[in-house]
Amino acid sequence: MTPGVGIWRCTKCRTGFFPQPLLCARCHNDRFETDRVHDAVVEEISVIRHMLGQENWQPRRIASVRTSDGQLITVGLTGEAGPGATIELYQEENAPFGRDKT
Repeated sequence: MTPGVGIWRCTKCRTGFFPQPLLCARCHNDRFETDRVHDAVVEEISVIRHMLGQENWQPRRIASVRTSDGQLITVGLTGEAGPGATIELYQEENAPFGRDKT
């Protein structure tokens, strides 16, 4: 588990993006550097109840979250956080997740 979620930040205007764009939507620069965001607010939650081709699938919660840097990201959600809750972000095998803030 790696704390935070990787984002790409424009080297010219410092705007953050997820996923990495080809050009900065703000200043049209084409150079980015990696950065990390660690907190987000849950905006919406869904439950994945079935997955094609998977046996013994257990329902999983996913959430649209707004990071402290402004990106809207879909993450796997662990814990019981609901809309409006502030969560901490982390990555497992490059997949973004969020959990209740301790």
